[in-house]
Amino acid sequence: MVYRNSELRLDQIITYLNEEKINLSPVFQRGHVWGLPVRQKLVKNVLQGKPIPAIFLYKEPSGSKYSYNILDGKQRLESLILFMGNERGDWGIPQWKRYFFAERQRKDVGFCVETPDGKTTFSALDDPAIRELREYSIPTIEITLSDESTLDDMISLFVDINQYGVKVNRFDIVKAMGRNDPLLMDVFDLIAEQQKRGEDIFYRTKRTPFTNILRGMKVIQKLADQKSQVDRMWERLLELVMFRRTRKHRKPVEILKSFISKPDHPSPRLAAEEVKGLRRVFIFLGHAYKATALQTTRLATDQTHFYSMATAIIGGDLLDRVDLDVLAAKLSRLGNILEEREVLPAAHAATEPIKKYRSVAAKQTTDVSRREERQKQFIAAIEAL
Repeated sequence: MVYRNSELRLDQIITYLNEEKINLSPVFQRGHVWGLPVRQKLVKNVLQGKPIPAIFLYKEPSGSKYSYNILDGKQRLESLILFMGNERGDWGIPQWKRYFFAERQRKDVGFCVETPDGKTTFSALDDPAIRELREYSIPTIEITLSDESTLDDMISLFVDINQYGVKVNRFDIVKAMGRNDPLLMDVFDLIAEQQKRGEDIFYRTKRTPFTNILRGMKVIQKLADQKSQVDRMWERLLELVMFRRTRKHRKPVEILKSFISKPDHPSPRLAAEEVKGLRRVFIFLGHAYKATALQTTRLATDQTHFYSMATAIIGGDLLDRVDLDVLAAKLSRLGNILEEREVLPAAHAATEPIKKYRSVAAKQTTDVSRREERQKQFIAAIEAL
């Protein structure tokens, strides 16, 4: 790869965006992960003439639709697009909506920014301010791929330089480097479908037993961006898929590494029987959530406890060994005990395994031995209740 350090005036960048010469959604990019306060802070610095971090662009081969792909700086350019919108007749981005499909982002167009002179919007800027803004220069590193360069090289570089804003995580890399793995895409297909809307990549969440249950977890609810929510559900479901396939616990990082360490040896696709078995577990949980108080407990909302519950159901063959209504009631009762809504007598047969489960679940580690012990004590507690 060849690197060239330069600067691009904002006027030129906006021209590129208007002509759709910059792809803001290459395969390894994330969704719209910046919130409005962060966008306002970025634009405030721009309006005050302060420097902002460089953006990284890499050139597409001749004949491609785009002239450049964004490697780093997507959130910064998106912030400028939303600030400017199409609020003025003399300068703007008439097709700004092509970069934002969801209403959650679109509602922020034309947002105001706090300046030393008070709040202002793009449409309220006077002519001298607009001239200065047009001339504002953004440091730009332009990367030209050599014949030997691969997408994997680009992703590795993306990880190395991504030091500003919301950090890239492991699953972002797995999605890109394992993009051709049939198992990875089969799991995605259980929860969502990808659509290209204008210049935005949109995940349409499917209404399935999997999404109905997974979206109740706090780690997913706290994410505002839908694409990020789908990614998190995808990652959590992938763990359960791998556990059902092998009946062995693994660290999440090891599962993810397996999808990028051997790109020439893709995983076997999800078999119909595997999908049927997983669907049965999630349909049962949906029934249990409606029929009992299970949904209000940490077994349903906490990532560690949910994993323990799901793997105990699968690994202990509980759907075959216990009447389903009885199992739902037992899970709900265990959840209530963990929430301290119920206290068991010291002599109760479930007291000791629950005590051990609490102890091993106190540290929410993904250590394999702890996961195994949680499953063991969880099953023992259910059988004793």
